[in-house]
Amino acid sequence: MMLSDNLSTRMTAILLAGLAVMLVIGAALLVWPQGRGEGGVRFYQLPRPSEARAIIEAVEASPPAVRAKVVKALDTGVIRTTLDEGFPPLQLRARAADASDPGYRAYRQALGARDLRIDIRRGGRLKEGALPGRHALRLSVRLADGEVLVLRRRAPDTARQFFGRVSLAAATVLVVTLLMLALAVRQTTLPVSLLAKDVVRFGDNLNAKALPLQGPRELRELSAAFNTMQGRIRGLMDERTRMLAAIAHDLRTYLTRLTLRAEFISDDAQRAKAGTDLAEMSQLLDDTLLFARQDAGRGDGARAIDIRRELETLVALRFEMGQVVLLAPEAAGAAWASPLALRRMIDNLVDNAVRYGGAVTVDARPLGCRVEITVLDNGPGLPDAVLETITAPFERGETSRNRLTGGAGLGLSIVKALAQGQSGRLTLANRPEGGLAATIDLPARPAS
Repeated sequence: MMLSDNLSTRMTAILLAGLAVMLVIGAALLVWPQGRGEGGVRFYQLPRPSEARAIIEAVEASPPAVRAKVVKALDTGVIRTTLDEGFPPLQLRARAADASDPGYRAYRQALGARDLRIDIRRGGRLKEGALPGRHALRLSVRLADGEVLVLRRRAPDTARQFFGRVSLAAATVLVVTLLMLALAVRQTTLPVSLLAKDVVRFGDNLNAKALPLQGPRELRELSAAFNTMQGRIRGLMDERTRMLAAIAHDLRTYLTRLTLRAEFISDDAQRAKAGTDLAEMSQLLDDTLLFARQDAGRGDGARAIDIRRELETLVALRFEMGQVVLLAPEAAGAAWASPLALRRMIDNLVDNAVRYGGAVTVDARPLGCRVEITVLDNGPGLPDAVLETITAPFERGETSRNRLTGGAGLGLSIVKALAQGQSGRLTLANRPEGGLAATIDLPARPAS
């Protein structure tokens, strides 16, 4: 399973995994056999054949009156020693070792003719050599007087303490470490989260405040570098706007002269065509300059607007122009936006819908603290590939570049820029029943 994309979660998981590995290694070193052959401390092992014979002979040689004390004295080590009247029943998932096990012969030779049974895990083997192996569970031997001495393996005192009180202490340390780790990770990652939010804010508003230089040295250096880049980008955008404004101003001077000279064209048809071309050129200049202004509609003059009233006014004007624009009966809602920016967005969408989709329906729906304004048409819609790029500047669904069949390709770009300036967004989607749905999502109240 993949780790979360959250940086703090990843850091916490990695550090906790390291702590867990350390605890596991410590436990393994505590309970792992510390030697081979005849030496070393053995954990979870039955006694060797020679050791088993010595224990059994010591118990048999002890008088009946003190035998219980001898067994109790032998029961203090890693081998649990008990006396029973008969052989204990086999444990679940265990079997009795036999001559096919490599180590069985050594026990048989060491214990002579005594009746014995070695319980091992089912599927395991009794090892041959100094140690019987980790699968050996219990050794039962009948003594000369008929009692059965049972030798069981068990964890040594150190292991029992580790998995008892020591495990509780380790859990306490782990909890405290986790809390301190969470605090340290939060202190480390919080500046990164704040930096990411400030970067996103700059993407929506070029006039956003410079990033504060806080946090670790690397983050301060990153914030300083971003502030430098932000200043350069803002300067380039301002320079572009000033340049386009100057060009538009000069071009309008020439357009005014051409408009005056067009009045002297004797042919009425040609004079009308020239006037139409000059008007379209003037509109193109206005659209280009508006799109170039990244601060256009950045919430200046924003106020609460009754969307239904705005749509009713728009539908009435379009009706006077002879266009089929309908208002959905249930349209309602309020938006917090600049009235000029809102009207420009809706007008551009309706212009596109009338041009390409024929009959148009405008609708509005309140959605909590947001409101959606939708312009629906009955046209052919757009291919999915075109939907992804149609809002780019000078992109058109109709590729002929003919002004009679489409605009300059700035209408949707202007709507997108204005929507973002109003803390909203523009979404385009093909309708299942045919046609295109253009939706503007805007806030219903000012940001807190």
